[in-house]
Amino acid sequence: MTIPKYLKIKQSLLYEINNGKFKPGDKFYSEAELKKKYNVSSITAIRAVQELTNEGYLVRYQGKGTYVSRARKGKIVKFSDIEKYHNAEERTEVLEITKMVDETIAKQLGIDASEYFYKIQRLRFVDNQPIIVQNSYIIQEFIKEEEIAEKEQFQSVYRKINRDFGIDLYQADSKEITEIAFPSPKEECELLNLPQGEPCAFTRRYTYLFDGRIIEYIESYKRWDYFSVEIESV
Repeated sequence: MTIPKYLKIKQSLLYEINNGKFKPGDKFYSEAELKKKYNVSSITAIRAVQELTNEGYLVRYQGKGTYVSRARKGKIVKFSDIEKYHNAEERTEVLEITKMVDETIAKQLGIDASEYFYKIQRLRFVDNQPIIVQNSYIIQEFIKEEEIAEKEQFQSVYRKINRDFGIDLYQADSKEITEIAFPSPKEECELLNLPQGEPCAFTRRYTYLFDGRIIEYIESYKRWDYFSVEIESV
């Protein structure tokens, strides 16, 4: 059985961490250094280091880089969106997949204003009631242009990226900011069947690769009557 290249790289890096090449708190390899060291693509390097990050050996600091963890165990805080519907029929409809250039969104993604990216707009339903409009903006290297006409493949973007590139974004570092939009934007009101002037929960979410790059920026709008959150330590 052939061992995937990213696993070989992971084991090699783990050996260096456990055998004193890096001390806790030391800055780790950059993506460019890993690509040169192992003669691999960005995606292979990212996957190897992401697994070490997920397992607690490495930690990423936004804008600074990746570092060797000082401790593998720590207190975890769980931030949960409380579902107000149980045993309900749920579905997601992909409304739009567009290749685009936009200076404002490019700034959120941390890319040049002239670079293109993809917008995926989805609408989530519960018992045929639309409750969330989600606009996902994803850097171009993680979307296969020849597949964008097949919208149903993008009902779950994270599962799609995991299948295509082996990157588990559910375990990736992220930042989420939620506030109340009052009133809700006109287009989102119409999609959510909200009367004009009604509020909604507006969330901005950033998902990061191990090297600090933003792979996805999301703007989502949720009906106020379905919005509730819970914070707990685990």
